[in-house]
Amino acid sequence: MKKFENIEALEMLRQVRKTKSQKSLADQRGKCVRTISRWESGETVLPRMVIPALKGILEKDKKIEYKQKSNQKEDFTFIDLFAGIGGIRIGFESQGGKCVFTSEWDDFAQKTYRDNFGEGHPIAGDITQVDAKLIPDHDVLLAGFPCQPFSIAGVSKKNSLGKPHGFECATQGTLFFDVARILAEKKPKAFLLENVKNLVSHDKGNTFKVIRETLEELGYHISWRVMAGKRFVPQHRERLIIVGFLNSTEFDLNKLELPELSEKSPRMKDILHKEDGSEVDQYDGGRYIDEKGKVEAK
Repeated sequence: MKKFENIEALEMLRQVRKTKSQKSLADQRGKCVRTISRWESGETVLPRMVIPALKGILEKDKKIEYKQKSNQKEDFTFIDLFAGIGGIRIGFESQGGKCVFTSEWDDFAQKTYRDNFGEGHPIAGDITQVDAKLIPDHDVLLAGFPCQPFSIAGVSKKNSLGKPHGFECATQGTLFFDVARILAEKKPKAFLLENVKNLVSHDKGNTFKVIRETLEELGYHISWRVMAGKRFVPQHRERLIIVGFLNSTEFDLNKLELPELSEKSPRMKDILHKEDGSEVDQYDGGRYIDEKGKVEAK
């Protein structure tokens, strides 16, 4: 029996075979069943050129699985504003939520978002041009509105260039008020907003005061907290989380128990490529990790 020379291709074949029979795969690839069997047994080396085809099959299956999941009855609905590539969405979908509207203006972020979640609904671009009345009704509003006008780095850069920051930044600083107008029109039961921790102290606290008062005037009971990402991922990235409920609730974000930092907390080694041959490049056609598990040179 020959030794497999392409661990990556073999692993992808194993993934495909979880959903397809040898005959089904053989018919799809224009091969005989015996060829597929030889690949699996190691009698014949699985050619590297097969990787793109296997990758395509896996991606198609992934989209079908996601579409089936999207058609299931949801526990609640939500909209995803300033969505990026969908990080916040993943968390809410994992809890039974269904996304019914997405807004993201960056073309490349949109492409990644579609690749992550499929074509369940169109992605709206500039939220300032979206009529709130046309946004579907929803239970929860999610928004990681732009942080550059409020971040320490963003404020420093704008000051050095003599440009306005905070709410005075016409292109990004006023986008919170687009969130507010959607809340006013649709009145979802709850919302979650995310921004940099410097938002709390920006302009001696006046910026955050305006935000709090605006949300409360809309009838929401709010709580907020600066949370460190290092409790979940190997990065010290502090973010302000603001949650609000239309009806009074006992929930307090500051009483939420977070994972304790310990030796078991995430480390960089947990996410970096191991490069010892134990990892395979399932989704990039071998362009990132070579057959020995090493990261390819740029």
